[in-house]
Amino acid sequence: MSTRSYRLTVLGCALSWLLLGLHLPTLHAMTHHGRAPTVAVLGAVALLAIMAAASLLVLLRAPQRGAT
Repeated sequence: MSTRSYRLTVLGCALSWLLLGLHLPTLHAMTHHGRAPTVAVLGAVALLAIMAAASLLVLLRAPQRGAT
């Protein structure tokens, strides 16, 4: 993996986890007060969770520099 790709993946991973963490309290607040979340909210949270997990897996599988 090139350095540029690695940096973009790290940035994408961090941004996905940040946005997921910001949206989960909203989802909790909606369900806690007895309101059903809209499909758009559920879809956004699911998409962020998938992106966060996928980018983390890519980072964990990336070969380390200097490894023989």
